[in-house]
Amino acid sequence: MMSRLLSRWMFVLVSFVIGRPAVAVDSPNVIIVLVDDFGWGDPACYGNTMVQTPNMDRLAKEGIRFTQGYVAAPICSPSRCGLITGQFPGSWRITSFLQTKAGNRACGMDDYLDPHATTLPRVLKQSGYATAHIGKWHLGGGRDVTDAPKFAAYGYDLGLGTYESPEPAAPLGLKTTPWGPQDKLEIQQVPRYQRSQWMVDEALRFFATNSDRPVFINL
Repeated sequence: MMSRLLSRWMFVLVSFVIGRPAVAVDSPNVIIVLVDDFGWGDPACYGNTMVQTPNMDRLAKEGIRFTQGYVAAPICSPSRCGLITGQFPGSWRITSFLQTKAGNRACGMDDYLDPHATTLPRVLKQSGYATAHIGKWHLGGGRDVTDAPKFAAYGYDLGLGTYESPEPAAPLGLKTTPWGPQDKLEIQQVPRYQRSQWMVDEALRFFATNSDRPVFINL
């Protein structure tokens, strides 16, 4: 079963890279959990004896555990750019973490990812997926960049989170700005210590409201 799912996911990835919409029979749900500063040896299933990670361990046991991997860049924004576009982040003028307009200019960068870029959520949406971004974005916006495109411009049906993290909101709060097709704006305050649970709850809610089609979540 897992080999079949992997084959279908690889088909999606290959089609994504060459720029063709992928159509899979019985399409699987896809969740990407991207965590800043999370080392390969941090989960218990990779040898950590100090921290218990039972849910990750169960996923590793029931799925496929990789032991070698590469990223497009060793820093937040370009790494996220490479993941969402499938391309070298420098080709989109994102080579370091996006920050203030002056800081971006000093690094020769744009202020945000070009909304015309081919993105994973847009390609999956064309194949019938419901798409959501929940959590940290860091591909433009925040600080003094007020003209960054909203999540819907990149192919997301729902965007819940921050442009950066945690933004200069309340010291113990997370400012969340959801952007869907209706371009609605809502501000919530989530205590920092409840942030992970909030993201999980929102992801489960998105699954529940889209039970009639495959789901892609960038978490």
